[in-house]
Amino acid sequence: MDHLFILGCSLILIGAVFAVLVKPIQLALRIYVGVMSAGLLFNLAFALVNLVHLPATPLLFPAFPVLSSFFRLDGLALFFLLIITSAAIPAILSTHSYLNQYLHKAAAVRAFLVSFSLVLLSTQLLVLANHAIVFLIFWELMTLMAYLGLLLEKEKPEIQKGSFIYFATTHFATFCLYIFFFLLHSQSGSWLFSDFQLTQTSGMVFYVAFFFGFVGFAIKAGFMPFHFWLPHAHSIAPTVLSAFLSAVIIKTGIYGIFRMLEFCSPLPLWIGAGILAISLFSAIFGVWYALAQHDIKKLLAYHSIENIGIIGIGIGLGCLGMTYSIQPLIWLGLGGALFHTFNHAIFKSLLFLGSGVIYSNLHTRNIELMGGIVKSAPWFVGLFLIGSVAISGLPPLNGFMSEFLIYRGFFESASIFGGYFPFFMLLMTVGLAFVGGLALACFTKINSIMFLGNERSPHLKFTVTGLDYLSLGLLAFVCLLFGIYPQIILGIISSVVAIFQSGESAQTFSTFAQWNFITGIFAAIILLISTLIIWKVSRTNQRKSAAWGCGYAGQTSRMQYTASSYADDINGIAVSVLHLKSKVKIPETIFPVTSRFHSHAGDFSEDGLVKPIYSWIIGKITSVDFLSRTDIRFYILFMLLTVLFYGGTAILWTYL
Repeated sequence: MDHLFILGCSLILIGAVFAVLVKPIQLALRIYVGVMSAGLLFNLAFALVNLVHLPATPLLFPAFPVLSSFFRLDGLALFFLLIITSAAIPAILSTHSYLNQYLHKAAAVRAFLVSFSLVLLSTQLLVLANHAIVFLIFWELMTLMAYLGLLLEKEKPEIQKGSFIYFATTHFATFCLYIFFFLLHSQSGSWLFSDFQLTQTSGMVFYVAFFFGFVGFAIKAGFMPFHFWLPHAHSIAPTVLSAFLSAVIIKTGIYGIFRMLEFCSPLPLWIGAGILAISLFSAIFGVWYALAQHDIKKLLAYHSIENIGIIGIGIGLGCLGMTYSIQPLIWLGLGGALFHTFNHAIFKSLLFLGSGVIYSNLHTRNIELMGGIVKSAPWFVGLFLIGSVAISGLPPLNGFMSEFLIYRGFFESASIFGGYFPFFMLLMTVGLAFVGGLALACFTKINSIMFLGNERSPHLKFTVTGLDYLSLGLLAFVCLLFGIYPQIILGIISSVVAIFQSGESAQTFSTFAQWNFITGIFAAIILLISTLIIWKVSRTNQRKSAAWGCGYAGQTSRMQYTASSYADDINGIAVSVLHLKSKVKIPETIFPVTSRFHSHAGDFSEDGLVKPIYSWIIGKITSVDFLSRTDIRFYILFMLLTVLFYGGTAILWTYL
């Protein structure tokens, strides 16, 4: 089956070549979408076939002995390959319609297509890597190409600022990973993942390695307080890249944490509890910050932080199970985390790509300037609503099913452990339920403000292309499928989680719920809703009239709720934490003419931690005349010194 993967990767590279050579740009874009979609479909088929029947010899290129040890086809790598290809195909389909608005900048579009191709290729090879150096090469390629993809509209100041924050922060993460892998190499004498094994008997090296590895991967994943780069990067990126950033690139951090659990186990109890605490903090404040946003893409970015927190909660539960070798808790925790990782990639791609359709039509990301879209594109609104219900964790969609496993993990650990654990798990349960409530409030806000009421930004026509409907429809179908019938993917997850179960029999998904009974209930709900919709649409002799305006005639958009007013009461509870600031201009004349209200939510990590440290470092650097030179020759000298420093450190590490 290796030929499928080789063919798929080759087509991805060919797509990048076509993006550069084919003229005109309209033709190049059409060919690019077709070739890339074919390549990703081959790789998706490769992942599915190998996940259903895990290979006895987990080698990617058995015909090439030199390369075979560098890549590995275990269940974890193949599962993340499945996530990457499942999210990438709809993103590629949406590329055609989204980039049409930039075709007047042909060179920038071609550069974006090449960088996007290399991002897709590097992420797939990254998760299959079995060699630390190979992993870091593809990690750096993925990071660099994503940075170049952010620069489609590099002339805008916000693009320059956001891309710099992304570039600097993710390279600090890479620096942490260098230390992590060097420590693993020093203990094992090998660079192969399959040879890495670090236990608490190794002493302080175990804790130092885990610290640097977790920080490096947590920055990429977007855990708080390492999350500050993520809203900047997501909001400025071309929307198809935003979807891939959220669905896949931040998930490489989650993949890295799963690999850490394989390398460094079992973990002490306090580390598992610490991961639970950090994750719950990320989930609560991620969704709360989202509720305070007006920029649709920044709002979705903070929801990525929320869902990373939910995934981290599952990982924390799995760590507790691994500490005490409790198989049900390992399955519920790690299985729930893996399932939610897949689900988040699907429904967040749906929401980001949907926001791209809105931006292409309205040319704004500000929710306050939207409204009335349901009148122009009801089917599009319906698809976006499916993603909103899924991310809110409501039945009968896939987001509920993965959170259900994590809730079961809370109950399971409370019944297994004594002492303070039942109270601790009660707090986690209430916290996760609170997250779900805030998520529901947030997506009620954006669906009502964006889609209902009168138009706030006049537009001639709201256009949704066939490819847009295809990509959004595929994602919505998966949300429905794995909400109604999750058994398909839960069987795969069972085989993946077996890696972490110390050779014991893998706990199967059928142990924890009567899935067929749940499927029957959810299918009945969907059938009932569909029947009511069909009956409503097919009714004859309907009288259509404007909604009653409580006696007011000639309503305008100024009489409607805004996003700020909708969430004001909830956000007012945590004004200091959200750094929520508002400016109000009150009319001063007898007959009011103009009044203004503006609110803005800061970020405690960026405003209270990152900016003060950055300002202090810049101040110290600029105070030294040699370091404050702007001549390009000095920049070249600084880079040369940095390379010499890293090279010298590697040599000393190896031979001393």
